[in-house]
Amino acid sequence: MTKKYIQNCTGDICSDGENKAGRDIVSAKTGRIIFFVLLVGFVSVSVYMVLFSQYLQIVNVDVLGTRELDAANLKQKLEDSLQGKFFGAIPKNNFLFVSQKNIEAALLNDFKKIRSLKVVKKFPDTVSIEIEERKALLVWCSGEKCFLIDENGYAYNEADFNSPELVQNHLLQINETNGQDVAIGSKIIDPAYEKYVLGIKDALFAMGFNLTDQYSTPSRMAEEISVKTDQDSELHFSTQFSLDSALRTLSLILKKEIPEEKRNDIAYIDLRNENKAFYKFKNAQQPTTENQPVTEAEVKKNR
Repeated sequence: MTKKYIQNCTGDICSDGENKAGRDIVSAKTGRIIFFVLLVGFVSVSVYMVLFSQYLQIVNVDVLGTRELDAANLKQKLEDSLQGKFFGAIPKNNFLFVSQKNIEAALLNDFKKIRSLKVVKKFPDTVSIEIEERKALLVWCSGEKCFLIDENGYAYNEADFNSPELVQNHLLQINETNGQDVAIGSKIIDPAYEKYVLGIKDALFAMGFNLTDQYSTPSRMAEEISVKTDQDSELHFSTQFSLDSALRTLSLILKKEIPEEKRNDIAYIDLRNENKAFYKFKNAQQPTTENQPVTEAEVKKNR
């Protein structure tokens, strides 16, 4: 059998025990209050640091990869978009609330020359933007509007003929005579067509022709391109056949049929048929047609 002992205390001994228990309770309550106060203070300071402190506000913007775009304009656009506050209290340039996707959308919308970009946030106060620019190869005009065409054949912006992009690069211009509408972002021509057109100028210059920058085509679907020399002569090409083939035929025509002193009198040379050429002089009367074989090509001569 377990024995139980009951302590019988009187006087100061029992009083000291009760006081000690009371002090322990008070100490525990005080500790909890102090902990709560410290926790609230820590949370408050943390919230302030996260939401309002300048330590987490974007103050540095790095723009990389620009060639023709003005990096200062891109930087200013980003800084302007980060002005103001959310709900009238939280700064929009807070590192935690700056959205890479929103920055990309804003810059792509305002700067059509940007092909792609990558936005990187660098803790605690920096945004870095890596830009890949489109390369304008030519200007496509249809109706009363002209558009910049990139290396993949897409119209990415309306052409500003006073912009450095056009003035400095001397972009050639193709006029689509049917006036078909052009939508920004749409594919107008294939890269092969661009390569063909761009190759014409240098090739003809080597043959003694000085071309203007004004080319024309009846339609983007026609697979034809016409160029004009500074002597007001016209040469017609078809992109259905290789440029090399057309140039060989032209070279034969010039060598066999058109002496150099008469080149300024050419009204047109039509190279839209493979291994054939048709030509006419400006002062010719109603032309007659005559076939004459040459070494590598058949030449039909109008004069």
